[in-house]
Amino acid sequence: MQNRLLVAAGNFFFKVRNGLFPVVFVALLVLTRPTLLFGAPVAHTLLLGLGAGLALLGEFVRCLTIGYEYIERGGRDGKVYASFLVKGGVYSHTRNPMYLGNALIAIGLLLYSGAYPAIFAGIPFFLFVYLSITAAEEHYLSGRFGDDYRAYCGRVNRFIPPVGPLFRTVSAMTYDGRKALRKEYGTIWVVGTGLIALPWWRLYHLTGPQAARESTPLFLGLIALLTVGYVTVFVLKKTKRLG
Repeated sequence: MQNRLLVAAGNFFFKVRNGLFPVVFVALLVLTRPTLLFGAPVAHTLLLGLGAGLALLGEFVRCLTIGYEYIERGGRDGKVYASFLVKGGVYSHTRNPMYLGNALIAIGLLLYSGAYPAIFAGIPFFLFVYLSITAAEEHYLSGRFGDDYRAYCGRVNRFIPPVGPLFRTVSAMTYDGRKALRKEYGTIWVVGTGLIALPWWRLYHLTGPQAARESTPLFLGLIALLTVGYVTVFVLKKTKRLG
């Protein structure tokens, strides 16, 4: 019964994830305020550094995954779908590298916000979401691919890959950076925007509106540069110049 409920929740979150997740994240930030960890600037800086590092690691995991093995993303008609079972590249060492990357990005950005109510509410929420989506996908894949998928599950970790074997696997493969860029540029823009905008948000609440206004041109300029990169990749993709 518990597993069926988890699968049902995963199917729901899979369908609405693109619209729901940004809304939840923004709502957490609107309803909370950043504070200094234990009132100590050094501890606060370490927390922010950890958050930024996890977010970048999550994006790295996603790019690494996409560049080494093709995956079908987005399902079909809002439902989990796969026409074949991906078992190569990063998937030969972790069954859910994309959701691992997503979870690292979500946790990282929440820590990077420095807002503890958002951290304590958001991290359990996003962990539950990705765990339930994973359960829904595993239920679907087990039904579609049967013993082949179950044997795959028996030899490959659900989330955390063994670093040494993973490194040896990808070292023997050719990385397709163009494929990673044309499939991942939207998420790169989102993560980059978060890493740029959250410092302004913290500055506004911790230092005051005046300091934030004085820094606004810098932050807007950085986001504009990032957006130029996004538009450039979009045009290259649409004109087939990224393969």
